[in-house]
Amino acid sequence: MIGGRYVVLDGLGAGLLGPVWRAEDRLTGRYLAVQELHVPDMTPAEHARFREHLLREARRIGALADPGLLAVHDVLSDCGIDHVVTELAVGTRLSDHVASGGPLAAHDALDMARGLLRTLRAAHHRQLVHGAVRPGAVVLGDDGRIALADVGLALPAEEAGVPIRDQLGPHGVVAPERAAGGPATAAADMWGLGATLAFAGATEEPLSSLVAALRTEDPASRPTADEALAMLGRNGSTPGTSGRSWWKIWERLRP
Repeated sequence: MIGGRYVVLDGLGAGLLGPVWRAEDRLTGRYLAVQELHVPDMTPAEHARFREHLLREARRIGALADPGLLAVHDVLSDCGIDHVVTELAVGTRLSDHVASGGPLAAHDALDMARGLLRTLRAAHHRQLVHGAVRPGAVVLGDDGRIALADVGLALPAEEAGVPIRDQLGPHGVVAPERAAGGPATAAADMWGLGATLAFAGATEEPLSSLVAALRTEDPASRPTADEALAMLGRNGSTPGTSGRSWWKIWERLRP
């Protein structure tokens, strides 16, 4: 039991800052995801700032209400450990999917790219930076949804002293300016998206040109989400294609 409310059922793997659990909310009966947030050696003042930042980011995500971002339901402490409670998207992380099944087919990667770009466009238009775009943050839902997890966690953790490289791990997802100590920006999100698409197997046009543009060293020269969607044609939309178009892809690829 976490916080006297969330009954832990089983593990969902590792999140950005700690393990993630599938849990049932005793008050509502809903199934949710609860992630432990392990940030070492915080002073009481740093911990207070960390929680304040988490709550602020949770409110901003809630105000955006984009289906491509996992909604945050609660932020709480239990036994001295902070937790963030989000909606539960049952599916597979892109990192796990590629590790077990190999790169995506070109048309599947293109559909996924369009869905992620629409979500980042909506977030960036509201000055909301994800801060941790990477293969492990992309959820390929069993219900056909493509969603980004861990939004809003990287920035407060970094402020509390966890280096961004330690948070994001391999796959070249840390933008050069971020590795050099620069702030999180929309341009850094776009670099992370480029690395994520490359990891997914985006080697054919138009994705290969987009990946190259997204991984430009100069952040000012990287395309925005709007510009990237234009590079993919039809303003990022295709007849019958939406953030839930992964369902058709998943049906083709699932065991």
